Amino acid sequence: MLRVHFAVEDLARVQVTVLGPLAETQLSLRTVQRRERAALFGGWRARTGPRISADGRETARFLSSSAGGLVDLFTLVGAAGCMDEGLERLISAPQRRLRTEFSVLPRTSTRRVPWLAQVMDADPRAVRRLAGALQGCHRVAVDPYWGRIDQHLQGEVARRGRLTVQGGVGALLDSLRPMAVWEPPVLEIPAYRPLVHREANFHLAGRPLVLAPSVFCGPVPQLFAGPQADRVVMVYPALNNPVDAAAIWAPPTDAPHANAPVSPALSALLGRTRAIVLCVIADHPACTTTQLAQRAGISPASASEHATTLRSAGLTALTRERKTALHTLTHLGFTLLHTNGSAPASA
Repeated sequence: MLRVHFAVEDLARVQVTVLGPLAETQLSLRTVQRRERAALFGGWRARTGPRISADGRETARFLSSSAGGLVDLFTLVGAAGCMDEGLERLISAPQRRLRTEFSVLPRTSTRRVPWLAQVMDADPRAVRRLAGALQGCHRVAVDPYWGRIDQHLQGEVARRGRLTVQGGVGALLDSLRPMAVWEPPVLEIPAYRPLVHREANFHLAGRPLVLAPSVFCGPVPQLFAGPQADRVVMVYPALNNPVDAAAIWAPPTDAPHANAPVSPALSALLGRTRAIVLCVIADHPACTTTQLAQRAGISPASASEHATTLRSAGLTALTRERKTALHTLTHLGFTLLHTNGSAPASA
């Protein structure tokens, strides 16, 4: 049992957010080493495990040691919209913070792998090798499915957000049943099996609580709060239905909009690729440039170029949520799509 204690002011600081592909990659390394929840991950595990490199396997055992402890990259690098951004933050993190984070692991986990012992000492070259191993794991375990994973997680965030708007933070926390039980002013996690925090009671002490849905989180939420972290992260499972899992892990196909039908009039007016980009933004409002590129089947640079042109024409707009730039459709863009017979259908 874990009890998270809230002061009155803590309730105003609760957030729900997607941590991004680096966090999902790290959590996937714990999942790929285990056999439980075969209905959700059996097919994915069978395809992914054999494709992970030697460095990747060593990294998986290191970051998710059977001897206990779990490195907390979530609070170390924060939410990162793309893998490169997360790895860049990891590589550039202060050595002192890296040593503190890796200190939760037993030294025995690096006995047979010298370069990982150097990681624990925050040696820059070893940290870069760790980043490379994580990139390789992401390439085979998460990236082929990231569009579907992200869409699933964003839907989860939107659902929790609607609950908050309708019923307040209390309704949000109460919606976490049965994995967590809200008994004001305490959030209890009955089946908590600690990976990091072993105390029965945890006080937020003025730090925001970030609820982070994850496809790869185990069945019980986990709490992460490094000693120097300015926020507490509670990762909770967002994939519990085998039907949803089957849709996510279906063999990767081409980008969902790359071969989608676009009206000849719209293609003639904008060009086919730019028309697809406009339809993607209409279908997936508030998407990042990385998400736009994935869904349109083009490079991030090309997505950025086409989005800039559409924005200059007044068809789309750019909004910012903290440090993240999001593409949205304007009324003019909506009118153009419907006038040309290309009203987007849900993907």
